[in-house]
Amino acid sequence: MPSPVTEKNFTKVFILYLLWNIDMPLDYVTINDIMMSDGYLNYFDFAECFTELVDDGLISKSVRGDGVEMFRITKPGINVAENLSGDIFDTIRDRSLKSALRLISFKERGAELKYKCEDIPDAEGGGYAVTCSIYEHGRKTCSVTVKADSKKRADAIRDNFYERPEAIYRGAFALLVGDMNFIF
Repeated sequence: MPSPVTEKNFTKVFILYLLWNIDMPLDYVTINDIMMSDGYLNYFDFAECFTELVDDGLISKSVRGDGVEMFRITKPGINVAENLSGDIFDTIRDRSLKSALRLISFKERGAELKYKCEDIPDAEGGGYAVTCSIYEHGRKTCSVTVKADSKKRADAIRDNFYERPEAIYRGAFALLVGDMNFIF
């Protein structure tokens, strides 16, 4: 089992690598979404390492006109990413970077997410009708309604939808056009 130091260093290099390749200021929520998107990091490790990277001057913080804190990799951070990113498996680097760029593209397109959960009467089988919709520039681009057998399952659907809307969209689209390779 790798030592905690190795895991922590991996996490820091991974964060720096992605920020270096994205090369634009991002808010904390977006960075968190990017780091969590492929499941390589957990939230607590990410939050701790991210704070340390800011404290160490490898990531800079500025405040946008609307008061939102924005973060960007610094020159020393780029040096670390350049020198140590080779320690990250190519497949992890490539997959994570593609996911990050898709997520940023999704947010930049002005995507708005809407979730609705309605009780289904017992006479109609019971459960919950869960609708997840994606709007871009005020137009509905995707809407999926499924039946959940419990409130817990409906909540899990909601959480996954808000955490990975681009994956839900890509998955639904791929299945509807017959791209079975997406599943496998």
